[in-house]
Parts: sequence; structure tokens; C-alpha cells
Amino acid sequence: MASSCSSHLPSSIMTLPTQKHLSSVDAVFGNDDLVTEILLRVPAKAVLKLKLVSKKWLSIISPTSFAILHTRRNPHTVSALLLNFSSFFKEPSKHKYVSLDGKSLVYLSYDFLDFDPNNLGCFSTYVSQSCNGLLLCPKWKWCSTERSKPTDYIFNPTTRQFALLPLPPNDGKYFTRIQLVFDPLESPRYRVVCIQFFNSELKIYVYSSETKDWKLSVKLENFDLLSVNFTDGVSWNGAVHWMSPMGNGLSFLLDMECLQTIPRPPLPENWQGKNFRYFGESGGQLHFIGILAGNQNPDDLNMGIVSPDMSHDQSTDQSIVVYSMERGCSKWFAKYCLHMNAIVMAYPEITGDKDLTASPFSAEKWFDLLSFIEGSDEAGALLVMRTSGEIISYSFKNNILKKILSFPLKHATCYAFNYTETLSCV
Repeated sequence: MASSCSSHLPSSIMTLPTQKHLSSVDAVFGNDDLVTEILLRVPAKAVLKLKLVSKKWLSIISPTSFAILHTRRNPHTVSALLLNFSSFFKEPSKHKYVSLDGKSLVYLSYDFLDFDPNNLGCFSTYVSQSCNGLLLCPKWKWCSTERSKPTDYIFNPTTRQFALLPLPPNDGKYFTRIQLVFDPLESPRYRVVCIQFFNSELKIYVYSSETKDWKLSVKLENFDLLSVNFTDGVSWNGAVHWMSPMGNGLSFLLDMECLQTIPRPPLPENWQGKNFRYFGESGGQLHFIGILAGNQNPDDLNMGIVSPDMSHDQSTDQSIVVYSMERGCSKWFAKYCLHMNAIVMAYPEITGDKDLTASPFSAEKWFDLLSFIEGSDEAGALLVMRTSGEIISYSFKNNILKKILSFPLKHATCYAFNYTETLSCV
């Protein structure tokens, strides 16, 4: 019987490539520093799964120092939206993760926010704010003998870690607003700002995750509370900012422990609060978004040219205008404009009229702006909107409208929170 060709080859030649390969692998995975550098480049969710590879990898990934370094190394870009759907208390709220390209949709279980095993008997838990991967989650506890008690958590949905915030000092008479402040590029620690006011007195407390305590930073008498909307604050550039629909703003500077007014966007003189749509932060920038009449252009708006002027003629074309604040908080400038006819022509059903040229449409009736994301990828800046039964995005870079999600609950309330994967500790 003829022997195979391989039988005439020296055994050293036959095994040498395999031995070289194994020795190279051993050299890589036997070097803890090199493995650490590799793992620091892996996305947060994938890193958590890699804990199961070996005890060695578990020991590398588990320390807080690795989480801090991983958070600093990886850019905090928004990869998805956390959507909360509520159907007017007919059933529990539903949560979904949906990627910005619409290719990935995850239906979260009903107990998604039941992360505290010692506090499951509460009536309601919800997400009130998202900040660079961490969520602020108030939980209301209803007791039969006393009024409802708020409990606030800081929750990392990537790692499922959470922290219970101690109650801020309060004698029971103050109306309270809570705001999360977290910038992992500045510090691995987060802070929470608590706004309290009663009659004309304003107090601001700041909680630090480092000291685990509240500190009184501001106390003002005869404060005009009607001039500021403290409902939805935005963390940006070392401060918390509040804006009213009319464009009046106030900032609390955390390190300086003081309040200061911020400029008003260059809105028309007859601007109305109903034309306000969104106030938020993305990509290290602060944004104010509203509706202006006419087919607007950013360059013209920045030169003070608003044509045509705002009018009561509902048949006038409208534009979505995105204003961005300069880093020094000195002034706003128009950055993007989107003519609404582009949306109507792509989705004619949102107006409820067959003849779009003859029938005027009112933007506030069918248009709900959920989020604005200042991206750095090929899509660029994205405007995320809810129309009749659909959530769509518009890329200012590519001038493309894209459907992200369809849902049957047309009359349900929908809230969107920017989602970022992070290993940040709480």
C-alpha cells in the first residue's frame, strides 16, 4: 500500500506551525497588560460577557479601576434610545431599546426597573433622566398610613448596578426637583442637584457620590420662581441649565455654587411658547429646538434674517430650527434647519389630509420631537421624531428620513432617553 506524502515529512515540520501558533496565543493571553489593553477596546456589554472566559479575565475586568479606565477610553456616543410607552394607566408602562438605525429592537421585560430586590413592593418606578449611560429612576412608595414617599435611584442598565440616594434635607413643605450630573471624561463620580422651593424661597442642595452626602449650595429669598421652568434641567459644561418655552434660561454652576442667567436664543419678537419643541445636550453641545415659519436657513438666521416673519397664517411653511450654545455660554447660534414639507411629503398620512397643497397643517398636532443626537458617525446629527404611529429619524448630514420603529399605540405617551453603554460605577 502506498504511503501518504505526509508520512515522509519530518515530524518537526508537521507540528511547527501549530506550535508557533499556540506559543503566540499563549504569549498574548499570558500577558495581563496586553489582555487589559485589548479588553479596554471592547464595547461595554461584550466585556461583561467576557468575564466568563476565565478566572484571569474575571480578575482583570471586575476591579473598579478597570471600569473607570474603560469608561474614559471609550467615547460616550448614543447607540440607541430607551423608549417608554404608557397607555394612560390602562396597563404598565412598556420599555424598549431601539438602535438608531432601526436594525435592532429589544423588548424589555416588565420588571426591567425592579433592580432593587429589597424594595419591590413599590407602586411605580420610572426613568426621569439619562446622563452619559446612567439613569435617574424615581420610585414612589405608597403607604396606607402616610403620604407617598419618593425614593430616587441611580441605575446603570448596562451593568444592572444601582445606588439608592439618601433623601435630601426637607421639612416637608418644599417642592423638590432632582437632576443627575455625570461627565465621565471629567470625573468618575456623579453629582445630583436638588432644587427646593416654597413661596419665594429657593434652596439648592448637591449630593456627591464621593462623599455620600448632601450639601446646601444656594439659599435665596424673594426668588421669582415663575421666571424659570425647573421641571426639566439639562447637565452640560459643569452646570445644570433650565429653559422655559419662551427661551428664558438659568444655570447653576456646580463648582462655583452660584446661579446665573443664560442668553435667550435669537427668536422672533412674536415667538410663542407653543413653538418650543426640545431642550437637551448631545455630543458636548447644548441645544434648543423650535418651529419657525418659512423655509429657514441657518446662515440667514445667524445674520438676523427671519423670512417670512412668524404669522398666524397656518398655511405658511414651517421649519424645525436647531440652536446650539457656544461653549462659553455666551450666545446661541442656528446650526441646522429642516423644512417640514420634507417630512410631510415622505409621510403624508401624518396630516390626515389628501390634498397637502390645499390643506394647512399645524405642526404641534402631529409632530413630537423625541430626541436630538449630535453624532460623529456617517449619519451625522440626527433628529428623532414621532409621527402618526411611527418613530423616524432625519440625518442633517445625508438629508435622509428613515423609519426607526412602528408601534400600534398611536395615542400612547412616548418618552425617549438617550442610551449609552458604560461600565461606570454607581
